[in-house]
Amino acid sequence: METSTKGLCVVCNKAAGLYVCQECQRPFCKKHVAEHNLELAKQMDDVCNTHDLLQQEINEKSVTSNQHPLMMQINEWENECVKKIRDEAEKARKDLEQHLTSNKKLITRELETISSQLKTHKETDDYSEKDLINWKQALEKLKGQFLTPPDIELEKTNDQQWIQRLKITSITRDSTDKFEKKHGNIEILQDGFVAQNHIQPGHNEVRGFKKYTTGIHKISLKIEKMTYNNWMLWGIISQNTVMQNYSYSSTSAYGWAKSNQVYLNGKGNQGYNNYDADIVENDIIHLTLNCDNRMIELENDRTKKKYSIPIDLNSCPFPWQLHVNLHGSNDCIRILK
Repeated sequence: METSTKGLCVVCNKAAGLYVCQECQRPFCKKHVAEHNLELAKQMDDVCNTHDLLQQEINEKSVTSNQHPLMMQINEWENECVKKIRDEAEKARKDLEQHLTSNKKLITRELETISSQLKTHKETDDYSEKDLINWKQALEKLKGQFLTPPDIELEKTNDQQWIQRLKITSITRDSTDKFEKKHGNIEILQDGFVAQNHIQPGHNEVRGFKKYTTGIHKISLKIEKMTYNNWMLWGIISQNTVMQNYSYSSTSAYGWAKSNQVYLNGKGNQGYNNYDADIVENDIIHLTLNCDNRMIELENDRTKKKYSIPIDLNSCPFPWQLHVNLHGSNDCIRILK
């Protein structure tokens, strides 16, 4: 606190505001500056208490607890796969039983024919050595068909989509990325975390300063102002691409626009991958740059809708950069820390 001779106390509005808080810049009288300090001390106690509770929870909970959300997802995936395997096995068993039953009936009819021949020829004592060999071979054949039916096989289908594999992927949340370069009537504010268009509408480009070549990176953006049903683009662009007002038409530009357009190497594609542009002012969108799999993804935090775009490195070579193009009057976007 510092002393001041101007203004009245912000609390009682009667006594002179002799003390000004350096943080909130509000003046307080002698009585209420003490109350303000007590309030700050209470808030400090609350923060410490929150810290202690979190520390206790961390110390008591096992890292591999079955209640962890990701662990529960893995268990659910396992149960679904096991159920699917059991269902398929049960279906295969029933199919096999039907085939074996049909095969048994067929062998039984053929065996009845041989039984009749044996009975007749034995009673009349009318058989030769060749007849005995033929009957013996026929019986051996029927035995083999009964034990191992020649027309029944167990086929293992090589279907890679039948069971989806789980993979734990590390995603870097790039809160350190900031807006750095711009082209046109656009301002970079608040230490690089905010970009705001000029009062007059028009296309203007702004980029982040980080360069992405490997790994998976997640950037969260908040649409702080977007003129009703107006135009704004979010995506990536190759670092070596020359900046311009109409940057969305650059051959290395990939991303999504409010106008229902998805830009692939600078060309608009209406509704690509079912994109419906349901993004409005104050929405938070998450932009994931998957350099390893050569793709980018967009997720709307409000609607939970997700979209993806494969990236052609021939048109958009590494390194990639965060790329935003604003159009509306005073339209504004923020990188969330």
